[in-house]
Amino acid sequence: MPIPLIDLFAGPGGLNEGFSRVLTKSGKPAFDTLVSVECEPWAHRTLELRALVRKLARDDRDSDYYRYIRGELSREELFERSGSAGIAAKHEALRARLGASPSEDKAIEERIDHAIKRSKAKEFVLIGGPPCQAYSIAGRSRRARELRSDFESDEKHVLYREYLRIVSKFRPAVFLMENVPGLLSASLSGTRTFDLIRDDLSSAGYDLYPLNAPATPGQSDQDVRRFVVRAEEHGVPQARARVFILGLRRDLSLKAATLPRNGDRTNNVLDAIKDLPRIRSKLTKETDSGAAWAAAIGQLAEYETMSHDLFFDRELRRAISEVNEHLPLGTGRPQVPKGEPTILHDWYHDPKLKAVLNHNSRGHMRRDLMRYFFWSCYARHFGRSPKLSDAPHYLRPDHGNVQGDATEAPFADRFRVQLGNRPSTTITSHIGKDGHYYIHPDPSQCRSLSVREAARLQTFPDNYFFEGAATDQYRQVGNAVPPYLAYKIGNLIVGILNA
Repeated sequence: MPIPLIDLFAGPGGLNEGFSRVLTKSGKPAFDTLVSVECEPWAHRTLELRALVRKLARDDRDSDYYRYIRGELSREELFERSGSAGIAAKHEALRARLGASPSEDKAIEERIDHAIKRSKAKEFVLIGGPPCQAYSIAGRSRRARELRSDFESDEKHVLYREYLRIVSKFRPAVFLMENVPGLLSASLSGTRTFDLIRDDLSSAGYDLYPLNAPATPGQSDQDVRRFVVRAEEHGVPQARARVFILGLRRDLSLKAATLPRNGDRTNNVLDAIKDLPRIRSKLTKETDSGAAWAAAIGQLAEYETMSHDLFFDRELRRAISEVNEHLPLGTGRPQVPKGEPTILHDWYHDPKLKAVLNHNSRGHMRRDLMRYFFWSCYARHFGRSPKLSDAPHYLRPDHGNVQGDATEAPFADRFRVQLGNRPSTTITSHIGKDGHYYIHPDPSQCRSLSVREAARLQTFPDNYFFEGAATDQYRQVGNAVPPYLAYKIGNLIVGILNA
């Protein structure tokens, strides 16, 4: 019998996807998602669609899903043709906001209570990551200028209490809570937030454990540094540090376990995305065409670039001359794949798909195209992403705080290339606003990462379709937990429950 799973603050379903792909020794799903709760409309649509895909795939009835993503069926037709699976998917993925109102909280609790009772399982697992902007370093620095009372009343700072309330009310055998590392140093009314969480859960009958093994002999389970998991140490091609708190109900006498690391092997950006079709970005704020796009990049050749490095100057100009104006635009429509993943092949690849989904490239202004091209050429030549001080004056933002040699400019890495031979930097929801921090390592494509490339770096399977406009899709990808990391944690929890 699969282990019932409740997913709160589910986003587009990164944690859920990982847990859902954990199998028993007999090849059956180890978990069965009863309820997943998400309030953001487009993330909920993605979550609901993925719930349907899982249900259809169990009986090999997912051919209509592939018709839907090819545009041959509407979403309404897909769910209607799916019958009971469509109804069950809509019941599983609940669009609601914890903490919004007493009535909404009651509706969520009733849905969870009904699902658990219907499952007739003795125990269940709870997962989820409360919104964490208020804990992030950037979020806290912004709030440093605000009144402390405003900060402490920010709903995103106290939403963890809603998660803990569900834990206390329904008492799962195991819970997993994800958040940003800033949670460990954040405070509320002068007390460290992590200590508040630990005290609340301890009084509710839970012990908290980190997922990391001790880094040094004798290091305590309660050393807060052990709660920070680095995704790149577990096969994810992305440098992503997040706090994971594993809670075990004390009366069950469960024995904690830790995640084994991948050793010295790390997957990098090009490992993850080099097989995807080469595409160009769109030229915005003026008429776009392949020729106009290439000409905008070529304008770089009219300027002095890096006269102190003749070799780089020659390489840059050669790269400009090789720009291909016939590269296709990235689009949200399915595209023909050019190859197959070279890492995590069985995880990413779906032989039924025969397409690339959400390979959208956003548009860029002429000046940003020039910046992106220079930045990626520089990274390829020097092996690092340049700072503003490394760029010619005409490529620096026209801001009052970018003056002189720009060595003291704030956010000196506001433009950043994702280096091909390293894991990417952390994919965050900011990728939905602009692509400056996510410049593609291949200068000839001269663009920021596509939605699919960001999804690959987050380890979403290739058949995972993100609903909404490109901005909505980017935001969903950035807010998610890497599914491959979630899969490894799910396996760990199965081992704990079955020990």
